[in-house]
Amino acid sequence: MEKGNKDRILDFIREIKDKNSEMEKYLSSLPILSREDMLKEIARKIIENNKVLQEIVGSKEKILSGEAKEKIHTIEERINSVISNIQENETKKIIYLREFIDTFQEISEKDKNVIIQSLKDEEDINLLKEKMLSLSTIFL
Repeated sequence: MEKGNKDRILDFIREIKDKNSEMEKYLSSLPILSREDMLKEIARKIIENNKVLQEIVGSKEKILSGEAKEKIHTIEERINSVISNIQENETKKIIYLREFIDTFQEISEKDKNVIIQSLKDEEDINLLKEKMLSLSTIFL
């Protein structure tokens, strides 16, 4: 082979390596969700778009949103719903609090019981709401 052809081939190989390197950098900078996050997002969208599933999941729904703002908005709606239920039927306060706490699967049963004990004694609805929101942000 001629020296000119060898140099052209080597230059071509270097160009390919450079392009591969650029593609690797570009691909590594893309925001790609983990498998678990993708599954959560898919499940959230399925539930959002299916009325029957929304009724089945109801208050037991675990917050699946991938974005913190959306989570907080959803949590605030859930907290407002719980507060509203408590105001309508004070005798079922512990049941409503238990349903709310059960949405946080990361909390152990023992801890859930302690949290419910502290929340059930709160008489001021605004303070109760604050405590619930604080608890939610901790376990997001």
